[in-house]
Amino acid sequence: MTDDLEKARQRRQQRRAVQPVGAFGPSGRKQVAINRVLARVDSAAERHDPAAYYAGKTPTPERITAALNLRDLYGPEVDQALGGQEPMVDEWESGARVPSLAQVQALALLTGFTVRFFYEPPFPPLGRVWVCGSDGCHLLESESAP
Repeated sequence: MTDDLEKARQRRQQRRAVQPVGAFGPSGRKQVAINRVLARVDSAAERHDPAAYYAGKTPTPERITAALNLRDLYGPEVDQALGGQEPMVDEWESGARVPSLAQVQALALLTGFTVRFFYEPPFPPLGRVWVCGSDGCHLLESESAP
């Protein structure tokens, strides 16, 4: 029995996070738990009053374009489905006009993405991109270079 107790103490000691001298703030495991709670609080605030949550925020045009492209939604049918006329969605995608929250909610229903998706920052730029075809594979950026 004492061997089992000693093994349990050793396992607990190994699990205990070791921080360098002078370290402050929560440990990694605690920070994960804190982030999880903060994400839940943020989601609750969004559900409770979406208008107040998104006040002062503007949707990202690149994300509007990406959502429409991923769902193969093009043309005046998209504008009509969202209750507008032809250049409306094109102006959203170019950044010339900003959709209202109600319009973004309609866009979210149409595309199947969450409203929050459209308010996230733009996607990071692609780094090195390989293009493969019948002539083999080559870097995309090497074509544009002189």
